Amino acid sequence: NTTEVAKAVATIAKADPQAVLMVSAYKSCAVFIREMQKAGANPQFLNLSFVGARSLATELGEAGRGVVVAQVVPFPWNVGSTVVKEYQRIFGAYNGKPEFSFTSLEGFIAAKLFVEGLRRAGPGPKLTRENFIAALESAGTLDLGGFSVSFGPDDRGGSRFVELTIITKNGGFMR
Repeated sequence: NTTEVAKAVATIAKADPQAVLMVSAYKSCAVFIREMQKAGANPQFLNLSFVGARSLATELGEAGRGVVVAQVVPFPWNVGSTVVKEYQRIFGAYNGKPEFSFTSLEGFIAAKLFVEGLRRAGPGPKLTRENFIAALESAGTLDLGGFSVSFGPDDRGGSRFVELTIITKNGGFMR
């Protein structure tokens, strides 16, 4: 997560890659992208979801156009799924001018999953870490409103959903 990227930029720009996959926080990714562009290198920049897509887009401004971010939740502005409709309705009710985002939708889905795990684990003394884990592992595939998750003793991934988004020239996102 360092912003001291000069050595990396020099090495990678010299290699003239077609693409660079970044695994870091938004600030360091933004500095790296800007420095690569200054060096005359413009590969396809790709980020994982935890980069913080909105923060990255804001930090980069126009330099962010075309940067790809993998998302692990549905597009939060598309009401094509029940979970997104529910998220928009609830989030909008508590925020006068809601700014929907991948991050807040991911938190919303995680909260729904957590509540479902608590419900399935049982009340009072039954509610233990072990029972919570067992409840989610034995639940099979859980539909959280068009967004499915499943867990098992050897599977802690939850969801298999991945969608690529691209930062637009105005700092928005397209699929």
